[in-house]
Amino acid sequence: MTEITQNQSATVVEKETLETIDGERRIVTIKKPGDFVVCNLSSINLGRAEPDQVLERLLKIEVRMLDNVIGLNKGRIEVLQAEETNERYHSIGLGTFGWNHLLALKGIAWETDEAVNYCDELYEEIAYLAIKASMELAQEKGAYPLFKGSDWDTGAYFVKRDYVTPDLQTSKSNKFDWAKLASEVNQHGVRNAYIMAVAPNMSTATIAASTASIDPIFKKMYAEEKKGIKIPVVVPDLNPSTNWYYKSAYLIDQHWSIKQNAKRQRHIDQGISFNFYVPNNIKASELLDLHMTAWKEKLKTTYYVRSTSQAVIDDCESCQ
Repeated sequence: MTEITQNQSATVVEKETLETIDGERRIVTIKKPGDFVVCNLSSINLGRAEPDQVLERLLKIEVRMLDNVIGLNKGRIEVLQAEETNERYHSIGLGTFGWNHLLALKGIAWETDEAVNYCDELYEEIAYLAIKASMELAQEKGAYPLFKGSDWDTGAYFVKRDYVTPDLQTSKSNKFDWAKLASEVNQHGVRNAYIMAVAPNMSTATIAASTASIDPIFKKMYAEEKKGIKIPVVVPDLNPSTNWYYKSAYLIDQHWSIKQNAKRQRHIDQGISFNFYVPNNIKASELLDLHMTAWKEKLKTTYYVRSTSQAVIDDCESCQ
């Protein structure tokens, strides 16, 4: 996974002593625990939540639910550094799936400026609501222990993302009052040091009858084989209206996916498990260009490079 980008540090052995315990000699080791990241992940189904206009309600539930997971696992994690890190940061990874599903429902083609701009607008809304939910949870339960002096506390988090002016007095968004939220965060804190991350979530999306993560689809219809059993998979809400907005990932110009994720990354405090889908005969120079473009667009991470057989990519069902 490449979506979790949090503080990590080494556990340091500070002292070892020989001691007699219950009549036997023992080596007792004293360690200073380092930061050891825990994946507390869950995702919102955009293909259902956004059309039903329930994002705000769901994001509040999701932030609380993920924070509760940390509390419920207290004393149950065998890796003690992970236990300590959970308590110090209360970090979560709130993600999404169903992006291609949502575009199809709205009649927005993947390789368009409209899709890129909509990505920017939607993920700003998700960021605003998720941060607000964590701030409200801090009012109830308290901010995470290391909040004081953090980018959240100083307001640097909001300035770096160009949400507010450097003096924190004015929002730079016409839709959301980021200056007010930055002030509320400074006053009350946030419950979670890290809040958002986009994981692959293919299995979750399949169960929820949506499309995986922020990726385009593999094919409109295909059979997934597991343990000798073939399971038919059809993209969600496939009908004459959505048909032309589902295009195989292997037939999409990946630079459009980079453009979308460049907008998305600005609003996500961690990373995005972002795949490249390429033909099996791609040139090394073309692959390098994709990675370099992603880096120049300030994407924190990329995930897999996926290629497929020529037989799969020959036919474009959604090309006009």
